[in-house]
Amino acid sequence: MAEEGDYTCYAKNQGVKLVDAGEYVCMARNTAGDDSKVYKLDIDGNPPVINGYYQNRTVVKDTAAKYTRKFIDCKAAGDPAPKITWIMPDNIFLNAPYFGSRINVHPNGTLEIRNVRPTDTAEFICMARNDGGEAVMVVQLEVTDMLRRPIFKNPFNERVVTRMGKTTVLNCSADGHPTPEIIWLLPNGTRFTGSPDRGSRHHLGNDGTFVIYNPSKDDAGKYRCAAKNTMGYIEKLIILEVGQKPLILTRPRGVIRSVSGDPLFLHCLADGSPRPSVYWTVPGGHTLSRPQDTTLHDRGNYVCRARNDAGEAVLTVKISQIRRKREEEHFSRRSCSMLGSRD
Repeated sequence: MAEEGDYTCYAKNQGVKLVDAGEYVCMARNTAGDDSKVYKLDIDGNPPVINGYYQNRTVVKDTAAKYTRKFIDCKAAGDPAPKITWIMPDNIFLNAPYFGSRINVHPNGTLEIRNVRPTDTAEFICMARNDGGEAVMVVQLEVTDMLRRPIFKNPFNERVVTRMGKTTVLNCSADGHPTPEIIWLLPNGTRFTGSPDRGSRHHLGNDGTFVIYNPSKDDAGKYRCAAKNTMGYIEKLIILEVGQKPLILTRPRGVIRSVSGDPLFLHCLADGSPRPSVYWTVPGGHTLSRPQDTTLHDRGNYVCRARNDAGEAVLTVKISQIRRKREEEHFSRRSCSMLGSRD
């Protein structure tokens, strides 16, 4: 017969850790039988968490510009405070803190790489450990060319004048790394970033140019173009005016005969948008920007040019001179009035 009495169970465990938490069974046994009791052990503390990721293993992608300094955070939280180790691509373990010639591991776990090289394109592993367990973050680092914010090849706002029906190109070329995305905002508020619909008169070139086929008056207005990448955002303004090439309304009458000494009136009426400027070129090669009297030295071609930002129109008037009799020449005066009109 078994003797009655109290029994005490001892569990000897030195340096209790979080992994020791759980249920423990105390068992008493003699020849008359056995008995058991279950105890649940809770241990205060938390396993590591890296950069807020609660998974045991996290994979992230990151980039670094060539020849720059790169910082990769590995901030580990837990109770007790985790110890951080970085595993380099060549399988070298660096415990925080560590300070080397090119690689540093700061006390807070941040990895610093100075003078990033193309060969640094690799996996860098941060491991955080405490009594509660282990967490791992794998950083897949890609080394790129030097990162640069966008910059326009022509950074100034522009005014572009074209004529109706003429294919027109608005330039918004920009450099930067990564390659900037070009965005156009049309005068009617339409946002244009890609390929046009079939039948569209608008096209976006690979270099950021905006092409307008067969422009009309409705295409005139303010165009805003923007260039953006991960490093920044810039924009510029282009004002488009759709003009009409000058048209000279005066019709040539063939060769004009003039008597030396008699007044001669040449007319040049022109229309266009913007309003054209009218110039006369006399046979001697001189150019007159406004009507005036001039001595008629020689017969020849008198050229009227009507010019605006949309183009130029030319009218040539040929003068054939008939001389007076000798006795009349002494008292005669030769003059020519050239009239230009801007309608």
